Amino acid sequence: MANISKFGDNSTANTCLECASQRAENLAILGVKTVLELCVGPSLRVLEEQYAKYGIQVSGNDIDPRWQEFYPKGRWMVGDATKLNTSGFDAVVVAPPLSRGCSGKREDSLSIEQVTPSYYSFLQLRNPVVAFVLPGRTLSLRDDRRALHRLLGALAGQSEGGARRVEVVPLRKKVVKYVDLYVIG
Repeated sequence: MANISKFGDNSTANTCLECASQRAENLAILGVKTVLELCVGPSLRVLEEQYAKYGIQVSGNDIDPRWQEFYPKGRWMVGDATKLNTSGFDAVVVAPPLSRGCSGKREDSLSIEQVTPSYYSFLQLRNPVVAFVLPGRTLSLRDDRRALHRLLGALAGQSEGGARRVEVVPLRKKVVKYVDLYVIG
């Protein structure tokens, strides 16, 4: 069943201001100047505002062209995120929908291995920085921590061509909605 939600009706997840602000700061610290946000949906405007504070230029991707129509001023790459050429960007943020129906509600939260498109589809990205936005439950439940370790193992297996550093950064809030995993190098 297709997600036919509209921005602002509480059934489509969107990046909260605090998450966008922290991610922008983290990427700026890493020296990033250009970012491609995959599966960004309606969040491109908020991300642009936060990234601009650090002089970072952001482009958005979504498979659904309605988000480009919703925010036509943004830089968009409409299409399947798993098939895009990301080579022109310092960083790629892999942020697929993390909940059933994209609601963003905790009770709808998916585990790492339930998220579509799969994080494993993006292991081959070789941008200087790749940020995987993971469900907040990743660090709190035993099975989810195991899934995180499987993902980290798969990332380690992809780094044969050179050393890559991985950092897991939870959002600085009481309720953790997202966990960003940065692959650097």
